[in-house]
Amino acid sequence: MSTRSRYSFRSFVSARTFLALIAVLCGLTQTASYAQGLPGSGIGVLSQPQFLPVDQAFAYYTSAPEPGIIAVNWEIAPGYYLYKEKFGFAFAGNAGTTTLAATLPSSTSHHDEFFGDVEVYYDLVAAHLDIPPEHLSGQLTLIIEYQGCAEEGLCYPPQRREITLEF
Repeated sequence: MSTRSRYSFRSFVSARTFLALIAVLCGLTQTASYAQGLPGSGIGVLSQPQFLPVDQAFAYYTSAPEPGIIAVNWEIAPGYYLYKEKFGFAFAGNAGTTTLAATLPSSTSHHDEFFGDVEVYYDLVAAHLDIPPEHLSGQLTLIIEYQGCAEEGLCYPPQRREITLEF
C-alpha cells in the first residue's frame, strides 16, 4: 500500500468519523429543542398552560371584622376568577344546618365559555356573613362552597370546605 492510499483511507475514516460526530450532535440539539417544547415545560411551540392547584388559585381565610360577623376572604391568583352565583355558606351544629346569606361586593360582568354571561370576582373578594344569635356561643362548622375558573380555559369543579369555629 502506498503512502497516498493510506492517507486517503485515514482521511476517509476521519471524515466519516467527523460526519458521524456532527450527526450525533445535531440529533442531540434537535432532541433538546423538542424537549423544550413538550407540554409542561413552560416554553416552546408545543407548550400548554400550567394551572395552579385550586387552593393556590383561590386562597381563602376567615376573619371577624366585628362582633357577630364572619368574613370569608379570597385572594384570587392573576388569570383566575370566582363565580358570584356559585358561593354558598352554612353553619352546621347540634341543631342542624343553617343556610347563611352573604353580603358580597359588586362583581364584574364576564362572558364565560362554560356558563355564558356571569358575574365574577378577580383579585380579592370578601363575603360577610351575619352569625345568627343562637350560634354566638360554642363550636360550629362553617361550610363554604365556591367555584372558579382560569382564563386559559380550565374550570375547577365546585369546591366545599368546612372550617370549625369557636365562639
